[in-house]
Amino acid sequence: MKNFSILTLIQAIMSLISAILISKMSFIGKIGVSTFYSQYAVFKTWWKTAILLFIVQFILLLFLQTFRSRVSSGFARALAVLLAVIGAVGFYLSYVDFTTTSHKMMKFSFHFGFYLFWIAWLITCGYFLLAKEAKQTLPPQEEVL
Repeated sequence: MKNFSILTLIQAIMSLISAILISKMSFIGKIGVSTFYSQYAVFKTWWKTAILLFIVQFILLLFLQTFRSRVSSGFARALAVLLAVIGAVGFYLSYVDFTTTSHKMMKFSFHFGFYLFWIAWLITCGYFLLAKEAKQTLPPQEEVL
């Protein structure tokens, strides 16, 4: 459980850094969010963004931890690989979006905040791929005569 707590703390710190970077969007981006895309207004405030990103990361952590403890290790690793692939695709699609659409004007810090989110996602998946499964030891049984 110690490693899970450390991973949770790392995810909280990375969510905070990502949120601060995302909230540093360009002036044009802030105008666009305020006028046309009000559903993305959460990205203008760093602490709201940090909470949102951490919730997503924590759900991923709990999901992988739950599957790790309830299913076979092979299936749990396959799930971690699948989610890592989803994270890599998310990273790539974010890169494509930020380099080919009007999101180019949103500043590098905004872009890097989302890249950092996907890196944190991949770190979580990597942890569950590389961590050894905790061995469950049973207490010794007394013989009944």
